[in-house]
Amino acid sequence: MGVASPKLEALAATAGKQGWAAGSGDVESVRKQAAQLGWVEVAPRRGDPAVSVLRPSGPEAAHRSSLSAVYGLGQQPLHTDGAHVQAPPDVLVFISEHPTVTPTQLWRPGFRGRRRGPPYMSAAALAHGMFLVRNGRDSFYAPALSGSYYRYDPGCMTPCDARAQEVQEYFDQQLSHASAHEWPAAGQVLVVDNRRALHARPAVAEGDLERELTRIAFRTGTAP
Repeated sequence: MGVASPKLEALAATAGKQGWAAGSGDVESVRKQAAQLGWVEVAPRRGDPAVSVLRPSGPEAAHRSSLSAVYGLGQQPLHTDGAHVQAPPDVLVFISEHPTVTPTQLWRPGFRGRRRGPPYMSAAALAHGMFLVRNGRDSFYAPALSGSYYRYDPGCMTPCDARAQEVQEYFDQQLSHASAHEWPAAGQVLVVDNRRALHARPAVAEGDLERELTRIAFRTGTAP
């Protein structure tokens, strides 16, 4: 089977500094290397498999707690995965087994891309604006930024005060500053630091309803 090049550990180190990193490989090689690193696979939702295949879905066919249930085939908001749990995954790995013309959008603090830098967001609002994080009986309150780690998903997080509302508006604005990662070939690997970068999927491109990305979420043991 293929082996990620550069290796998963190197990609994760780059993602830890830059927010994300791209390489090549396949599901088997990623899982094998992750196990050797002592990473633990995390199911995105209770009862789901650890390895998920992401496909475009209309609201009627989507899991009721997913972003697809709200946004369908349209533009999704920037978010981190697993925001609804106390300890979200540290790293996400996306793997393409087929080319797709719908990119993955990526954003991290300070990223400028081809546009001018994003508007300023106060650290006080990020760290102290309080959100209700809905997770049934396990719901809790949390800010969007704890230390240097982000938690944000408007699908499960509702602002509870003016500062949190400001944070929500800020992330809405950042979509225009996001970088687009293209998927022109099979065997591509995208490693995302889920605590330092946000991601999204734009509206599904015409003719790309068969889009598939395999996602594996990991706890690496490096986050406090």
